[in-house]
Amino acid sequence: MHNKFKNHEKVFVYGPGENTGTFYRNVPAFIIERDPYYLDYLVKFKDGTEDWIEPQYLRKPFERRHKKYRKNQKRS
Repeated sequence: MHNKFKNHEKVFVYGPGENTGTFYRNVPAFIIERDPYYLDYLVKFKDGTEDWIEPQYLRKPFERRHKKYRKNQKRS
């Protein structure tokens, strides 16, 4: 199965954690492992704490979630 994030890769967490129940807002962390059954990731933060995060709340550095695009409009 293909993993979106590799082990020991730096990511930003923007969402709730499962162990402590806290909401992380753009907190840098490193991927430790991926759970093959629940499909979530164990991440380690800078202060040494670890938490399980779902992949929808993880972002790679410099990744844009919503790409901006301009509709083709007639200019007069």
